[in-house]
Amino acid sequence: MKSVHYKGTLFYYDGPQVFEARDAIGGHYAAVAVEPDARSLSEPPPGEGRERYLVVGVAPEQLRLFRGGEIDLRSLLVGSEEDEHYTATTSVGIDGPLHLERLTGSLLDSGMLPDPGFLLHDRPSDGLVKEARQRNNLVLEVVAEPPEAATQHRIRAGNLAELLQHVQTMVRKAHREMRKENPLAHWQPNQDLLDVVVPAAAGSFRVLFEAAGTLNLLGESEIATALPRVDRLFEHAASPDDTLAVIEANRGHLAGAYLKFLRFLRETQTGVHYSWALPNSEQPTIRGVAERQAAPLVEVLSHVHKLGSEPITLEGTFEKFNRNTGMWGLLTAEGARSGKIGDGGPSLDGLEVGGSYRFYCDDEIEEVSIIGEEKHVLHLNRQERL
Repeated sequence: MKSVHYKGTLFYYDGPQVFEARDAIGGHYAAVAVEPDARSLSEPPPGEGRERYLVVGVAPEQLRLFRGGEIDLRSLLVGSEEDEHYTATTSVGIDGPLHLERLTGSLLDSGMLPDPGFLLHDRPSDGLVKEARQRNNLVLEVVAEPPEAATQHRIRAGNLAELLQHVQTMVRKAHREMRKENPLAHWQPNQDLLDVVVPAAAGSFRVLFEAAGTLNLLGESEIATALPRVDRLFEHAASPDDTLAVIEANRGHLAGAYLKFLRFLRETQTGVHYSWALPNSEQPTIRGVAERQAAPLVEVLSHVHKLGSEPITLEGTFEKFNRNTGMWGLLTAEGARSGKIGDGGPSLDGLEVGGSYRFYCDDEIEEVSIIGEEKHVLHLNRQERL
């Protein structure tokens, strides 16, 4: 009798409802919890302890597309090989081998197929909320689907490092925007940082983060108030025009970090979804960008003028200017600041060294190191004498 072994849960609701399995020679399978009367996936599993699954052999690349939200569950199952349709019943869970019985008749007529439209990352799971309650903290799970994950649970080391960097950068930018808007609030140090607590969970390539700071006495988290700003950027990933409207209304360092993240997804052919929850959440918040969505978003957003820049005004004493490079220096009350003339910016010929001036600049981030250090460049747009 043919048997398969559990590999990783794809959708959990009071138990594994959809999971991956492998046979003895590495064949890939998708298993879906069903009842003899074709129980809906939205209903909880039966209470008598016996679980029945529809198990079908699937191509690794099709399974990757399903995990990344590119195809729905029905398409995954219907697109499988006709002679690889089975059922399996267990009363002791899925940790042991699942013995398969060949499905008689047509899969389409079996009454076991889910309705169209069951996309994996549209379905909230109670697992992340449980994790948040166990840790008594905010948790953030990021699921990546790079091409190398099609056949094995893996991701390139360099891509993983860059992925972690992009996630942390977007969270920090969102937190800093919130602090700028509420400068009188009582902010705690390092509340914009995330810690990796599970670097590689089972299933797709999953990374679990936990907020570096703890909840306050009211059960509140600074990151929890900042993350909706990140969610807003991802909300319309399927519509470049709607995303463009959001970006144009929210230009700045966070928007620039989002565009850099999209370029990373396009270059690595990776889809990413994330979800986050607090201990008191009823359901996690879910967002993401499918692999096919990244390129159109990059194309549209790349044409937004000064998308990632933030205006800044400096007042101080003019110290230096290099006509060849366009570099300048200004001594302000906070210390020396330097930058360069922006595209189409003013000529600094005739400015008096030692004179007092006001510089109107755009603050742009040119690069971010692997440890989060940023290189800012100030582009001067205009100036006036004080």
